[in-house]
Amino acid sequence: MTYFKINTRALIVSFIFALIVSFTCDVSAQALLQTGSEAEDFTLKDIDGKDVSLSQFSQKKGVAIFFWATWSANSPKALKRFESFHEKYKDKGIQIIGINADNQVMLPEDIEKVKALAKELGVTFPILIDKGLKIFHAYAIIAIPSTTVVSEGKISYELAGFPLVGTEDMFDYLSVLAGDPPRKKMAAGYQPKHDAIANTNLARGFAKRKKYEMAQPFFAKAIEKDPKYMPPYIELSKIYEIDGKDAESEETLRKGYAADSENVVIMSELGYFLSRKGKITEAIEILDKAVKKNSYTPAHYYYAYALSKNGKLKESLEAFESALSLNPYNAMTYQLRSEVYESNKMMKEASADSRKALELILKIHD
Repeated sequence: MTYFKINTRALIVSFIFALIVSFTCDVSAQALLQTGSEAEDFTLKDIDGKDVSLSQFSQKKGVAIFFWATWSANSPKALKRFESFHEKYKDKGIQIIGINADNQVMLPEDIEKVKALAKELGVTFPILIDKGLKIFHAYAIIAIPSTTVVSEGKISYELAGFPLVGTEDMFDYLSVLAGDPPRKKMAAGYQPKHDAIANTNLARGFAKRKKYEMAQPFFAKAIEKDPKYMPPYIELSKIYEIDGKDAESEETLRKGYAADSENVVIMSELGYFLSRKGKITEAIEILDKAVKKNSYTPAHYYYAYALSKNGKLKESLEAFESALSLNPYNAMTYQLRSEVYESNKMMKEASADSRKALELILKIHD
């Protein structure tokens, strides 16, 4: 009976993990790499119950969509900074939209809490309620707070978290969109090449139908067209791993890392791969660099996982908490922590995290 229970749990955990990985692989590949893609339109209720759509601001020079939550320590100061900018630039073609992401399910008392904070801080730009977090997930948000700038219908700038230097660079970018002269020389932002995006999308279509042999050449062509575009490296690597070709999988990730060694997404995926293949020291070194770079949630939970593989349970659980403080809605955080708990014979905690991971995935698909 005990053997049956253990194997049943193992099957359930494997199913949940496969479900989560299938949902999150595209998100992790696209996160922080949406620049240049079309911005998805949306219509949400504001805190007074009125409909507000992204498309109604299509004539603006730029729209800054700011995702925040009342439980986020950095959100209040970010709201105040955005309000200050809004007062100065609201008549110069820049629109600020705040999207609250407090909970998957927003009760009336939750909305009142949002309204109270907005009133306390004197926020005058629209604050929208993202019930079900549909827009949060549609825009592949990986940390709270985060900002996505839309200009001419396309995503033109992204910022995860609220870092001191990065935040002011973003506001400088917005002021230039409004017509101000740049305060300092601004490097041109990276824009993925259209051919690379097109080939990646073709490859994804084949991969989703499990036609991996047909997907591979299109991913390879995408890499050739734009070596700095990371999604094809990551997704081609996953195909190789599915086929049991670990050497090719690792080589592909390393090529991406060599092409852009400061890209936190490829750093995170390479670090996670290495941690699963027993190359723990190098994995921790890469992931430590990634978590220090910015508020990219997968870097934090992959780092936590790698630390656990190195026998550092306390530090691992602290790193998982850091990931949850950035984004409590990422199922992969709970699933990886469940694995860590299980490997340390903490079965009650492991079961709770597995249930939470599945609950999040089912809510997203609902």
